[in-house]
Amino acid sequence: MNFKRCNLLALILLLAMPVMAASYIGSEVTYISSVISYNQYGAGDVTFRIEKPIKECYGYWINKGDPGFEANLSMIIAAYQAKSPVVISGLPAQSEKWKGSRGHWCKLYAINYR
Repeated sequence: MNFKRCNLLALILLLAMPVMAASYIGSEVTYISSVISYNQYGAGDVTFRIEKPIKECYGYWINKGDPGFEANLSMIIAAYQAKSPVVISGLPAQSEKWKGSRGHWCKLYAINYR
C-alpha cells in the first residue's frame, strides 16, 4: 500500500512539473538598465529594470529574505556595471507583484548571463 502511495505521489509531482515551470517567464537577451536598493522598504528590497522589458514585467524585485538574495544581488550588480547580456526570468503572478509600485514588478526567478 505504501509503495502505491509513493508511486502516486511521484506521478502527481511529475505531472505538476510543467505547470510549475510555466509559472515564470523569461526576457529576451537584454541588459540591466537600472538598479535601486531600498534601505527600509520591504526590509531591504532591491528593484531593477532591463533595457528590453516584457509586457508582463515592468521591472523585477528581490527581497533580503529570499534564500538567493546575496548571490542574485551580486549577479545583478555585476551585470549592470559590466553591461553583460542577460536573460531575466520573473514570476508575473499577481501574488508576486512588488507592493512598492503601481507598475507590475515581477519577483525575480532567475538571472542568466549570456
